[in-house]
Amino acid sequence: MKNENIKNIKKARFFKFEEIQVGNEAQLAHTITAEDVQAFADLTGDLNPLHLDENFARTTEFRKPVVYGMLSAAFISTMIGMLIPGKGALWTGQTLEFLKPAFVGDTLLITATVTQKSPANRLLILKIVITNQHGQKLITGESKVKMLEIKKKSPEMDANTTKTILITGGSRGIGAATARKLAAAGHRVIINYLTAAEDAKQLVDEIVQKDGKAIAIQANVADSSNVMAMFAEAEETFGEINAVVHCAASASSLKPFEHLEWNDVQSHLDVQLKGAFNCMKAALPNMLAAKSGAIVFIGSVAADNVPPINQSDYVIAKSALAALARSLAVELGPKGIRVNLVSPGMTQTDMIAQLPDKAKMLAKMQTPLRRLAEPEDVANAIAFLLSPGAKHITGETIRVSGGAVMI
Repeated sequence: MKNENIKNIKKARFFKFEEIQVGNEAQLAHTITAEDVQAFADLTGDLNPLHLDENFARTTEFRKPVVYGMLSAAFISTMIGMLIPGKGALWTGQTLEFLKPAFVGDTLLITATVTQKSPANRLLILKIVITNQHGQKLITGESKVKMLEIKKKSPEMDANTTKTILITGGSRGIGAATARKLAAAGHRVIINYLTAAEDAKQLVDEIVQKDGKAIAIQANVADSSNVMAMFAEAEETFGEINAVVHCAASASSLKPFEHLEWNDVQSHLDVQLKGAFNCMKAALPNMLAAKSGAIVFIGSVAADNVPPINQSDYVIAKSALAALARSLAVELGPKGIRVNLVSPGMTQTDMIAQLPDKAKMLAKMQTPLRRLAEPEDVANAIAFLLSPGAKHITGETIRVSGGAVMI
């Protein structure tokens, strides 16, 4: 019976409030059986012999058992919940006038007509008429029905939704770890690279061998025409891009400011800030149309509190990227698009290869967890921000630093 009910629930109509108009009408028919009468008596505990005892009923003017008036009227609920307005309707009021009785074997025709509609409180007034097979009116009345607002699930709310995700700088380090993580979760990943073609190819092969879906595309994210071409190629293969992870970055030049050239700063701004700008420009049209999207920029705890020495170029770019993420989160949040930042502490990637071992050891010892982050640690945070579990998080910075920075 439970499975049958579930199947019937799916048959219920669903109207938007805007679709309902005064004058709309619906009808349903039901033939009353002795089983219906007995089930109503069992449910309500009303054992009035007028409805159940043929011998008693013969002593009345009706000469046979009368169907419960509220049993006949109960089909108004069927009308409201299944036909007009259907799913999500809340029956809030009812007037009834019982004109004639119904008897076992009668076929009831229940008619509901919309007579009033109030947009302010989403209320409908339905005129109800119940007749028998002879066209005689048995019951008339007026129903008040509130149409509830049904919240539709967005793609990000569905745990089974897979996404097409672009990962810039995705061939190595944090980007590669993120690609593996997301592909293993069933997402389609586009691995962007600039020079590391062999690394990107090997990563794609690794993912595909594990039944994942991935392609590699070379593009300079600092060049808007390159980015537009990359998006076109990716969408031709996997469809619209639903999420972007911007990992592309240059290593710090590790120069004291007196030796720093503007080109050193510009290089970071081009890859990190302009790269994010170009990717957002390319991704936004489809995300705005879908009213859904997720963006994760890779920042750095170097932009928090006291910055590290001799890394002004890197810190400037990461600080600007954090500001862009917050600005976009405010602007795009009402349009269904989330923008967040993941800021790693010192992480075991090629980017820190040039740092002295002493500096790495010092960073490790100053970290409460007493270790440097692995790329997979950062990938886990990125994957979370792209998941349904983060659907109410935007404009945030998640620091993956082992506690080295606490704000």
